Amino acid sequence: MIRKIFSSRETNVMAKKAKNKKVQIMSFFPIDRFDCECAKDILEWKKKLATSPEKDRASLMSKQGYLTCSHNKEGMRRRVITCKNCKEVLGYCWATDDTLKDWCDFHYIQWSDGEEWHGCFTPHISPITQQLCLECCCGADTRDFSANMTLPGKVAYRIEEKNKIGRKFGEKDSKFQTRIVSANVLPFK
Repeated sequence: MIRKIFSSRETNVMAKKAKNKKVQIMSFFPIDRFDCECAKDILEWKKKLATSPEKDRASLMSKQGYLTCSHNKEGMRRRVITCKNCKEVLGYCWATDDTLKDWCDFHYIQWSDGEEWHGCFTPHISPITQQLCLECCCGADTRDFSANMTLPGKVAYRIEEKNKIGRKFGEKDSKFQTRIVSANVLPFK
């Protein structure tokens, strides 16, 4: 069963005003492991945006384009991650192979036609394994709930067991597929 996440009224208005009748989002900040060297750059940008007047923030981000992780990518290739269920692109990252064991610089992709959302819903880094875990708007989910302290134990355990199935990248039963793409490909034309 494919889930539908409906758009807000504001998103509907934005989509109607857009040239291509869509609201398209690529994450500005890279998503990385907690100890990645880009954490310092991200913190500086967050401070810069927080101290800038609200009217200037969009312009600053537009001039910069999305931030890239400063991690050494030698031997790595850029990969696109798609949902096996609905075929939507969820994002792009760098890794040496399809298992994404050494992933870095993940940028999620989502879009809305003003009616419902498509693409990556909740990128998440496992607090246990540091593996990239994703949730697609269609309902495919690999997030790691094993360290969750807010859900009742039985609920967290049930969700975790369900989400473990297909979590590993690069395998036949993976919920999300990866393939190599050009290093400079952008998600939206």
